[in-house]
Amino acid sequence: MDMEINEKILGQLELVFNEILIEYAKMSDLYEEKKNALIKMDSERLHELDIEILHQNDLLIDLNNERLRIVKQMGVEDMNISEIIKNADEILSPRLEYFKEFKVKINEVSKKIMLLEQTNVELIQQGLTVSNKILDIILQACTPQSQVYDCHGKNSHSEGPGFSSICEDA
Repeated sequence: MDMEINEKILGQLELVFNEILIEYAKMSDLYEEKKNALIKMDSERLHELDIEILHQNDLLIDLNNERLRIVKQMGVEDMNISEIIKNADEILSPRLEYFKEFKVKINEVSKKIMLLEQTNVELIQQGLTVSNKILDIILQACTPQSQVYDCHGKNSHSEGPGFSSICEDA
């Protein structure tokens, strides 16, 4: 009887893991789109993608909660994929190979997402650096010219002696 319960639970986990893998693949696609939007500096699309990524994250949290709910039926608080594989191996489950393949696939997708996120952070930092330089140029162009001159009417950045025309007349 215990074996049937575990097999039933493993079947439920397989269904949830299928959904998790699908949603992580969608998340990966969103991060790829975000990278392209950052390169193109498409702020409107970036905003849309951030909303979609947050929604996708909520879906993944819900799926993880569902996984935890199913695992609690086995009498444990949490069980990672390696422990699930061990449990499936102990009862000689036909789902054992699925869980092993899932572990490989989820690791691949996770690494891809991590690399894309790292690339996106670097693109954002580079964009901020460029924006700050452009802002400095704009601010320098908008600075009133009177600030560039000293009290003698000379360019304050010149290296020559600063004599006013009054001193020269005297």
